[in-house]
Amino acid sequence: MIRYRQIEAFRYVMVTGTMTGAADSMAISQPAISRLISDLEYHLKFKLFDRVKGRLIPTQEAMRFYQGVDQFYIGFDQLEEVAEKIRTQKPSDLKICATPALSTYVFPRVIEAFQRTHPNVNLLIESLSSVDIVHRLKTHMAHIGITTAFPEVPGIEQIPWRTTEHVCALHQSHPLAENEIITADDLTNEEILKILPVGFVNWQPVSRTLKKAGIKYSDHIGIQSSHTGYSMVAQNLAIAIIEPFAAPTWLNNGVVIRPFQPVIEFDYVIVRAANLPGSEAENEFIQQIQKLSMNINKYTV
Repeated sequence: MIRYRQIEAFRYVMVTGTMTGAADSMAISQPAISRLISDLEYHLKFKLFDRVKGRLIPTQEAMRFYQGVDQFYIGFDQLEEVAEKIRTQKPSDLKICATPALSTYVFPRVIEAFQRTHPNVNLLIESLSSVDIVHRLKTHMAHIGITTAFPEVPGIEQIPWRTTEHVCALHQSHPLAENEIITADDLTNEEILKILPVGFVNWQPVSRTLKKAGIKYSDHIGIQSSHTGYSMVAQNLAIAIIEPFAAPTWLNNGVVIRPFQPVIEFDYVIVRAANLPGSEAENEFIQQIQKLSMNINKYTV
């Protein structure tokens, strides 16, 4: 079994670069450091250091092992911060995550409102796929997420948030930009972005709608991120039937948004770990998401 003292000695050797520096940091003798490192190497069954011209050089195995050790110490050091917050009754960090477009468009507006009542809460934000969001919640590495609705997952609560229509995004120079509404028939012989499945999200309703219309079109470009999709539209490489949340970022880059018919809708949810009491800050953040007024139609003609 790896002992904490061995890991501590290894870390100090990596940080200081010498056995002497590690011994000074741990207030023990240099032979004691050497013995701890030797015992660790024996347990790991790979060499950690080479001696080159009197200097200690970490092996490639040591560099890979140190990444894990460093992550361990980051987590260990954070325990002191958590304890200090408990002692001083400071609010805990609030870890929130969402798919990229939602974190870009939704979070800034929600956070602005949230900070008026919770100015001392630190917010840690991640942009992730729906699968990664669920993993963060199940392992208690996040408190709240926003994503497209997905099949039921044990231990995860999905709170309905909103149903949103996909829109048609196209370059302002495209002839169809003159239309007030884009229909499936309008897209005959056009290059349409193919949205690839990612995580729990399946965009089949888009391809199914186009197939049902019986039109001929090309789909030589496949994307996963809607921001990538909008960038393709901004370059006039394709037309996209796409979620509208990322649209505001691209309206000044030659992109125009039009309603699309037939309507293609997707449900979006607020997610959290089930059967756990949410903190007052978590509940307030969720309320601010639910209050958010989002008039997607203002980005269309």
